Amino acid sequence: MSLPKEHPFLKYPRTPESRNLEFFILLKIMLGKESNIPKRLLHKCNAVEDGKFSHMKYLEGIDETLILYYILVVNIENISSVIYEPSHIWQNNKTLEYSCVFKMPTECMVNIEVKTMRCDPFEKETDLKINNIKDGSILIKKLVNDDIGYEKLLCEHQDAVELKNSTYYSAFNRNIKKIVEKFDGEKNIQCRMINIGFICIHFSTSIEEFYTYMFHKEKGIYKKLQWGNLDALVLFVLDARNDILLQNIYEMGYVATMLRNDTEINRKFMEIMRLDNFVLLGDKVVKSVYDEAQKGAKLYRILKRDGFLNILPYDSTEQGIEDYVNYLKSDSVRYK
Repeated sequence: MSLPKEHPFLKYPRTPESRNLEFFILLKIMLGKESNIPKRLLHKCNAVEDGKFSHMKYLEGIDETLILYYILVVNIENISSVIYEPSHIWQNNKTLEYSCVFKMPTECMVNIEVKTMRCDPFEKETDLKINNIKDGSILIKKLVNDDIGYEKLLCEHQDAVELKNSTYYSAFNRNIKKIVEKFDGEKNIQCRMINIGFICIHFSTSIEEFYTYMFHKEKGIYKKLQWGNLDALVLFVLDARNDILLQNIYEMGYVATMLRNDTEINRKFMEIMRLDNFVLLGDKVVKSVYDEAQKGAKLYRILKRDGFLNILPYDSTEQGIEDYVNYLKSDSVRYK
């Protein structure tokens, strides 16, 4: 396959992003030489749009690949088949990403839809320039409209850079609705099913902001969301470097599950897929998540040193920042 200029895989193996190529090789080993799924996923990651490389298209392809890998790598003996882009499961003429047929604890078809969100404020904000921003600069972001806390924070931090164009409430809501629509209608196949939607988040200021979008007591999407046939919604975030099993993102809480259809068997399947870091069970939000979600505005701090650029929580300590920079300089993977 010919890759376009600027494609991350062309830098293999020198960068963490380029090493995502290895997951296709591992998928091929797991699925067997007769399977064309890895090849079809790799073709999606070619990411050519209008004759040019599209990083968003690349991320969409990578996300579909990594979600399948994340589930399959710890369940290879328990999955009898993977159906790629099934369009026959629902009476709605819509195509899912893939379905995994599990053997145990009972035979079950797990249907999966994946959406990608690129949330880089450096792309959206005219007042946030890489060349001009300084290490330690403070950022402020309004997560929901009419939040009185935002004005209070703004008065307390008048030198903060306002992130006016980097609120993803509406985009998050649209993606959830698109996922729900994929599972609309009646089933064509009469068997046990679990329907899961994944939203993969890239370059966001924090995963916690999505808790606010979802669970804010006045503005939260959850209050009006019609789940339809969707059983679970999962937030999925990668770290700067990840281990071969992607176990580090599970242990760090970067895979957060809203299990709307909370049954004993559904919990069991979530557990074996490593989707049991629950932030919602049935209609009950985990208290720590709910409390965090009430923050309608947030402060952040810029890290710009030793060639690294990132956005950190405002309350990050200098020791914590130094530890993070040392992690970025190393080849290690972190688990907490």
